[in-house]
Amino acid sequence: VFKMIRKILCPSDLSANSKSGVAYAISLVRENRAELIIFHATSIPVYELAYPCEPNPFLGGNSVPRFTVDQLLRDATSKVRHFIHANFGDEIARIQWKPKAGLGKVAREIVAAARQEEADLIVMAKKKKRPLSCILSRSVSEAVSRQAPWPVVSVSPPPSAPGTGQGVHSKTG
Repeated sequence: VFKMIRKILCPSDLSANSKSGVAYAISLVRENRAELIIFHATSIPVYELAYPCEPNPFLGGNSVPRFTVDQLLRDATSKVRHFIHANFGDEIARIQWKPKAGLGKVAREIVAAARQEEADLIVMAKKKKRPLSCILSRSVSEAVSRQAPWPVVSVSPPPSAPGTGQGVHSKTG
């Protein structure tokens, strides 16, 4: 039995490389009249970990946090909106979409967001990897494909040299 695609989650690291995944997700959303969720997983900035609090003279020397989780998520969501409008303004205006952000390990947050949003499909760009990193670590798209119980479509990055092609790879749940 074929299930209609109603919601597509498209993770983005907000890089030029992730544009291919977003573009493909937008085309699928149009074809299926689905809703698109552009998701970005963020983390606590390294410089904030070194000095997470600053003294507040009004609180008698007690420290106050330099950031809150809500603030980090709001900032990440705002960056998603800006990235999408800057790169896909005309295309995104004609579809139903929303930004979403999570805080934590990227693959785990992507799967959690897809589950929370009840996505029918995850569409993501594969990251260009150097040969040594292919041996030493698993890509985010591979980790998501292994963890997600529903289909994951991985879009290869645009060709950087003549003769290399862009492709779409999928895994069904």
